[in-house]
Amino acid sequence: MIINESGLIAAMKRAYRADGYTVLNSGGDVAVYTENWFVLAKRTLLPRKVLATIVEHMGMIPEVDMPTSIAKDEEPQLVLRETAADDMEHWRGGDRGEEVTVVPVIMQGYQIYQPPGGGACWGVPLYLMNMLDRDAVEYGGADVIDENRLMWTADGEAIVINAVRKARSSWAKEWERAVWNALEGVDLHKAEQSTGR
Repeated sequence: MIINESGLIAAMKRAYRADGYTVLNSGGDVAVYTENWFVLAKRTLLPRKVLATIVEHMGMIPEVDMPTSIAKDEEPQLVLRETAADDMEHWRGGDRGEEVTVVPVIMQGYQIYQPPGGGACWGVPLYLMNMLDRDAVEYGGADVIDENRLMWTADGEAIVINAVRKARSSWAKEWERAVWNALEGVDLHKAEQSTGR
């Protein structure tokens, strides 16, 4: 299981208080997503407390194939099926790039991921890292999707999180690009070698 129950619930509650989240119950699978993250799991595998949180926020689990947007102080809103289908295509589709793994570097509130051997550095917001099971983070890799998000999959579950690559970002400050470029010039997986002094 790659989903961390308490981390997903915290992300859902945070989203609920902000812009809300969408739930799509397809019968066998349940997807929960925002503009920044996406979680898909077989309904039988989705932790019960996650389902209970959805019920707490909207009063019930959405009916099958009735995508519903949930936000605090608002009535649950049905989402057009075409819009939900586009959202699902965005989160589940796209061009798969290289596999990246976690490195022991946190930069500007982002956990850094890098391909084995070094290269491009992708940042995932720390507060979203808690949605992932610790073993999935430490021992599993993520696929880069469309150069702007990372995807973890296992056993009928998927977690996709928007990621940043500030070394190539037009909105990052010049010094940020310089620092992130320097990170990309090093294999961050390697432990520092002792000089013996």
